[in-house]
Amino acid sequence: MRLTTWNCRVGAFRKKAAQAAPLAPDVLVVPECEDIRRELLLDGATQPTTRLWFSSPVTTRGVGVLSYSGATITSAPLIGEPIDFFVPLLAQVKGRDLQVVAVWTAQTSSSKTSYRQAHEGLDRYAEWIAATDTVLMGDFNNNASFGNGKLWADLAKRLEPLGLVSAYHQFFNESFGSETRPSHLFKGKQASPFHLDCIFVPAAWASRVENVEVGTYESWSKHSDHMPITADLRL
Repeated sequence: MRLTTWNCRVGAFRKKAAQAAPLAPDVLVVPECEDIRRELLLDGATQPTTRLWFSSPVTTRGVGVLSYSGATITSAPLIGEPIDFFVPLLAQVKGRDLQVVAVWTAQTSSSKTSYRQAHEGLDRYAEWIAATDTVLMGDFNNNASFGNGKLWADLAKRLEPLGLVSAYHQFFNESFGSETRPSHLFKGKQASPFHLDCIFVPAAWASRVENVEVGTYESWSKHSDHMPITADLRL
C-alpha cells in the first residue's frame, strides 16, 4: 500500500498533477487543492482513478483526495457538523478495507481553535478511529519544536491512546521536533526547513512500513513550498 500527502501550495493542482502522478499512490491527500471535480483532465498523461474534493466556506481552497491505483475512496458518515479540514473517509485498497482521515489544519479567528482542527476531530471521532484500521494523513502545520511545544503535545496526547504512530518517525527512528528531512520550506527557502506533514498509521502496522520517502528540494520547489511524504507498507 502506498500513501502520499503533498500540500500543493495555493491551489493549481490541476497544473501540477503530472508531478505527483509518477508516485502512483493508492491514496493521495492534497491540502490547499482547488476544486478539481469539474476538471475534465488534470495535467499529465496519467489520470487519477479516483478524485474527491472537500471544501469549506472560509476558503476557496480545500483538500483533494485521489488514487492512482484504482483504490475505492468514499466519504464516511459525519459525526456532528463538518470540521474544516478533518475529512473522514472509507477506502478499499487492493482488497483491504481501511479508514482514512485527510487533514489540513489552519489558522482561525481564535487562538483557541487555530491549528486545532485535528485535535477537535480526534476528540469527536476517537471511537470511530479506534474501531478499525485508520490512517491519518495530511498537513498538520505543526511541529514539536514550535513555541513551547504545547500544541504538538496536545495532539500527541490524542494520538497515543488511539494507537497511531508516524510512519516517517518510525522508519527513520527520529523524534518529533528533530526531523532531518523537512517537508516544508518557509517561503520556499532552504534556510527555513520544517517538518509539518505526517502519515499516521496503526501501531500494528509499524513493522510493515517498508519505505518512507520525502521529496527533494530540487524536484519539488518549483511546484510548492512543501515536499511530498510517501509511505510504502506491506499489508
